[in-house]
Amino acid sequence: MKHIYKYLFLAPVFILIQVLLLNNIYFLNYINPLVYIILIITLPKETEKWFILIFGFIIGILLDLFEGNIGLNASSLVFISFLKPYLQKFIIPKNSVDEKDKLNLQNLGIKTFSLFALTIIFAHNLFLFLLEHFTNTSILLLLVKILLSTLVTYIIILILQLFTFKNNEKT
Repeated sequence: MKHIYKYLFLAPVFILIQVLLLNNIYFLNYINPLVYIILIITLPKETEKWFILIFGFIIGILLDLFEGNIGLNASSLVFISFLKPYLQKFIIPKNSVDEKDKLNLQNLGIKTFSLFALTIIFAHNLFLFLLEHFTNTSILLLLVKILLSTLVTYIIILILQLFTFKNNEKT
């Protein structure tokens, strides 16, 4: 459980990056990258379910406090925190990673990491944007926003993973 301290340190960093930088970037009014999801995606397999849920809730509620929309981020992060253990059993092959390993690009490989990350990002964006735009937008525009935001978020997370992959190779 030593990894918990690293994630607790990284949470405020990703929250500040999201609030101060990424929330001010809207490409074509449809794409909003949400990279804080990487904190949930890369948690090791052995991480207790209660910690994932509480960690997701804390990140979400802090984002909601900064953004002024109480409950949207918290509920969507708790949703993916709940789904994560089941998705990792379904998507990640048994014995492919150690229980203590982070679920990152280096440990999973590009194919498994991509499928796992895209599934979680899509579920998060679907839940978040459905709650956010429940009545005031068309279904087609909402679907475009979900898909484009999922794709851009995945690309940014993949770039972040590639930077950490290179750093891990040097050590």
